[in-house]
Amino acid sequence: MTDTKKTYQFTVPCAYYYEIEADTEEEAREILLEKGGIDIEGELLLEDDAYRTADCIEEEEEEEE
Repeated sequence: MTDTKKTYQFTVPCAYYYEIEADTEEEAREILLEKGGIDIEGELLLEDDAYRTADCIEEEEEEEE
């Protein structure tokens, strides 16, 4: 006998906050595009109810043996 479980995929609303030192906003945007998430780290920002308002985007059935 096998139990059927499901896997649920969610998207959680969030944003990343970056502080970039540059001479102009244009230069800062270029740095962000080139190095954001790789060479410069941001801070994850979540609203208090972000997980409560998450959207279920997919549901998959799996069989467990």
